[in-house]
Amino acid sequence: MTFQGNFSPPDREENRLLRRYYFRLAWIMIALILVFSGATTLVMKLCSGLAGGGFTPEQLQEGKAIIKSSPVISAVYSYGFPIAADITAIGVGILLTGIDLKSRLRSPKLSKKGFLSAASISFSVSTAATFATLILIFVLLAATGRLSGIDPAKTVSSSIVSKENPLWLDILIQFYICLLGPFLEELIFRGVLLEGLRKYGNLFGIIMSSVLFGLMHQNIIQFIPSACVGIVWGYIAVKSGSLIPSILIHMLNNTMASLLLASVPKIDSLTDFTALLNMSIPMLLISGLTTLFRFACIIASIVIVIKYCSVAHGKLVDTNEYTSSRTWKYFFTSVPWLLTIAFLLFTTVTSITRLA
Repeated sequence: MTFQGNFSPPDREENRLLRRYYFRLAWIMIALILVFSGATTLVMKLCSGLAGGGFTPEQLQEGKAIIKSSPVISAVYSYGFPIAADITAIGVGILLTGIDLKSRLRSPKLSKKGFLSAASISFSVSTAATFATLILIFVLLAATGRLSGIDPAKTVSSSIVSKENPLWLDILIQFYICLLGPFLEELIFRGVLLEGLRKYGNLFGIIMSSVLFGLMHQNIIQFIPSACVGIVWGYIAVKSGSLIPSILIHMLNNTMASLLLASVPKIDSLTDFTALLNMSIPMLLISGLTTLFRFACIIASIVIVIKYCSVAHGKLVDTNEYTSSRTWKYFFTSVPWLLTIAFLLFTTVTSITRLA
């Protein structure tokens, strides 16, 4: 490779430092996975065994059913561990990157018009990616002859918000889904992780932190939309110098999705339209307004992109041969990162089997 200007390839000493840097950086995701997946599975098996009276497959299954029959215990399991995992990852990230998160939570260098444009593009990208993902899954299931066995209830994010829950529990769950969850996730993926990965290049940091954000959902339906919108949020975080815009848009995105899911009744088959026809007027209104809002965002995004492309703005993020020679190669030859991505890819791809 020919290097331009004063750029030069890493020498032996820098090569060693780069590999050490990416090795250490991987521990942010490893800590997140260990608590989110490892500790969760271990504690669930232990509690299921105690509740079921033993650790045979039958006793574990019986114990798991007993645990999940309690809304409070199920809520602690479903949301307590993600919170613990997020906080652990944030702590590890701060230690490894030295980022001052307090400074990243100050007022952004972004105008009101810029924020509205970013929000419109975010919702537009999320909507388009969601539809594309659903079409892709439909084609895959149809091609493999498994479309008839799909369970519609499993095609959306699981939620334990129900009529059987006490009001205070539903409020806490919604607080996590709409406010606390987005806040903690932004601190991880647009905070410590992006800060660490963009040390040698903004483009690399934005793309990889977004891909990891999508994979961490470990759900085939959420992967593509999350990764795509993560690129928008990462770009906003870099350009504004603040996490506040991406946090606010993330919260708004989750709140709208939660309202939409709450307004759609559960159906037992793909041909069961009776429940949809019996939706109440308030629920129909929520669904209609949400759909119109996202449609308006798509139109606004098209206008914004056309206007942007008609003016000489240059590259979205700076990149050059110096940064490219110190990012992709070292990241994808780092054993901890390869193992992390392999695990997340496996859980994401195999999640399609849980739809049927």
